[in-house]
Amino acid sequence: MQFIEKNSFNVRSAVYSLKKDGSALEFLLFPMIHVGSPQFYEEISRRLASCDLILAEGVKSRRGNVLTLSYRIVRHIRRMELVTQHDGMRLESFRGKILNADIDGAAFDERWSSLPTSLRAQLIVLVPIFVAYLFLFGTRETLAENLALDDLPSDDEILSDDEDFEPLNSLIIDERDRILIEHVARLEDQQNGARQIAIVYGARHMRNTIRFLMQKLNYRIAKAEWVKVFDL
Repeated sequence: MQFIEKNSFNVRSAVYSLKKDGSALEFLLFPMIHVGSPQFYEEISRRLASCDLILAEGVKSRRGNVLTLSYRIVRHIRRMELVTQHDGMRLESFRGKILNADIDGAAFDERWSSLPTSLRAQLIVLVPIFVAYLFLFGTRETLAENLALDDLPSDDEILSDDEDFEPLNSLIIDERDRILIEHVARLEDQQNGARQIAIVYGARHMRNTIRFLMQKLNYRIAKAEWVKVFDL
């Protein structure tokens, strides 16, 4: 099952609709990439307009800003003609139906401080180097190189897995997945009428989310569509 596809012409994101017999809920999964064309975010925003509730990511943490630096710089690279998710979607227009389903900023900062000092030092050194390279030489192809994502880890992911980064992955993936899934389970328990519930989260988080919906809650994929993120 694909969440993000990279082909010879473009990068695309899959949008999944999940339903199950006997339930009035419909979950719409939007695997997000944090940098894309304005048209991509406009299309996602158009689809969100018809949803009743939006489970969104968003960690208010200054300590985690180093992790977002690599895509925040893209809006300043004119040759790419791309925007960030924050600038492109302007979620304030959906403020009344957005539920933050992410880790609390204080909890994130506490967990961040507990990461090994050597790991934090690596991030402080390596991220700015990558950002500088991206600013000077980066292209859309550079960004797209490692964006493809399926429901199961690829061979490249497995081979490039680094145990030194496990504590970081536990924080930015596993812990946040757990919180998101808790929100999904709570909504399933409430069953508060017929509603379309959008899950707008980074694509990497969709693996555990869709597995929970399908294997634990018995939802099935009712519809799948592609939305173009940007051309190459």
